Amino acid sequence: MSMHDMYLSSKRPSLLAVGSIYVALKICEQLKKKDLINSTVVTSLIEVSKMPEDEILDVSQKVLYLAQNFDKEFPSLENLKKTHFSIITLLL
Repeated sequence: MSMHDMYLSSKRPSLLAVGSIYVALKICEQLKKKDLINSTVVTSLIEVSKMPEDEILDVSQKVLYLAQNFDKEFPSLENLKKTHFSIITLLL
């Protein structure tokens, strides 16, 4: 999804990866009703990506927005949805 977004496609792959991991952890927190993100995890994400926390959070917010609103933002990408939606739903 990030490759179709002008803002995210200009970001470093390591930043996109860390932002996606952050979003995934937040989703897991909601599903499991258990805290997974703490200062140690955030510090690790910062160290691994070599990016400041505010940039990680900014990219994470955009990744989450796209995940929630992909159809609205890219209505013409129906083939992408058909190809990947069934795989993604199996993971949930």
